[in-house]
Amino acid sequence: MANEEIKNEEMVEYDTFTYELNGKTMEWAIIEEFAFEEKCYIICQEVLGDTLSEEGLYLFESLENVGDEITVKNIESEEEYNRVVDAYCASSEE
Repeated sequence: MANEEIKNEEMVEYDTFTYELNGKTMEWAIIEEFAFEEKCYIICQEVLGDTLSEEGLYLFESLENVGDEITVKNIESEEEYNRVVDAYCASSEE
């Protein structure tokens, strides 16, 4: 019998939701949530089957959620987006 290495990879479960972006409905995993200027934001990655996309992270504003339903909206203003990204990066460095 050949020696085999068994890798125990910890499965991480994320809350997920669907959202249409660029005309395509996609499933998203919530990686992190944070508050800034009295609003809640979420950092997400697209779900592809049983894995997360490696194309990068996405930032959405999280609206009031009812029960298990997650409601988000795209950040329309480039200025707001940049302020939120800067705040998130600064908090991640602490």
